[in-house]
Amino acid sequence: MQKVYNKMPLNTLNELLKEEVKDISLDELHDLSVHFNEETKYLPREYKKDYTESVIKVIVSRFATLKSSRVKYEGKLSEKDAENINELLEKSNDRIEYILNIIAIYTTYLRKRPIHLPGTVFPGLVTIYSDGKDYYCPVKKFHVDNPNAICRYCISKTTD
Repeated sequence: MQKVYNKMPLNTLNELLKEEVKDISLDELHDLSVHFNEETKYLPREYKKDYTESVIKVIVSRFATLKSSRVKYEGKLSEKDAENINELLEKSNDRIEYILNIIAIYTTYLRKRPIHLPGTVFPGLVTIYSDGKDYYCPVKKFHVDNPNAICRYCISKTTD
């Protein structure tokens, strides 16, 4: 995908993302779910199944929505958003990670939603929630400095 730039219209970003997902196959989505299951193999058993199923369902749903969406977006990318998006695109070491990052970009910068759905249950039975204005994630503070996590790009705010 070409680099994005400061003040790029959001509709242009949308078209670039749609172009990137048009050739993603069902096999690649299956590989993505296998990859995610492998990444979560050490999570506590009591909530792993629901968490894994929820996340995979959201990924596939967002992929399908992006691929078929006819939504028009108002506004332009900020310089910081363009930098973040280019960083996400450049750090993708393989196809599966790239697909996940495309979906994260769509979710964060176009849909303005947290990467995990509100109500997603994390260890300690804490969840992402909204106060009607902003989204809050009780686990973001533990992952925001992890260079392998995409938490730092998520619109959710940290909690105390």
